[in-house]
Amino acid sequence: MALQVSFRVVGIYCYFENLQLTTVTKDSTVKQVMDAIVAQNLNFGYTSIPMGGKPIVTSMSYDYTNQSEKPFNASDPTPGQRSLAMPMDASQVWQYYRSVTGTINGAVCELKLFSQNQPSFADLPLDYNDPFFGTLPAGFVVQTYNLTWRLVRIQMSPTKQAAYMAAHVEALRAQ
Repeated sequence: MALQVSFRVVGIYCYFENLQLTTVTKDSTVKQVMDAIVAQNLNFGYTSIPMGGKPIVTSMSYDYTNQSEKPFNASDPTPGQRSLAMPMDASQVWQYYRSVTGTINGAVCELKLFSQNQPSFADLPLDYNDPFFGTLPAGFVVQTYNLTWRLVRIQMSPTKQAAYMAAHVEALRAQ
């Protein structure tokens, strides 16, 4: 049975609504879901490097065409290759959000799935919801898993930023 996933990368007009993924389950990691999307050859790609023993996303790209789905709140983009990359200075990092769309008592709603901090995308199951934040309501029927990525600016201490930059350079050398 196929897992239904809606996937979006903010900033590059990459939006796939209700993809049918047959090689993953709700227990697959975010990375496995992304790899399944890449395998469907949908003009989407990403790169990652090992950082502290875990892979981190460094760039994402998408070839937007006239046949592409337009994100629901975007202006009319022109066709073409788009990409965003995390800069070396660590002031910007890729962050992902997970949610589920479903029904409860006949009403359609979207509920966020929470995890403390941002676990590695290679470790966190798509369906994971930290028990600290509660569980999905009784009677909630999942229809679609939603996965959204965005490149965000963060504030780091100079010490942490220097350690990050050194690890980034080392990971790039190892490739």
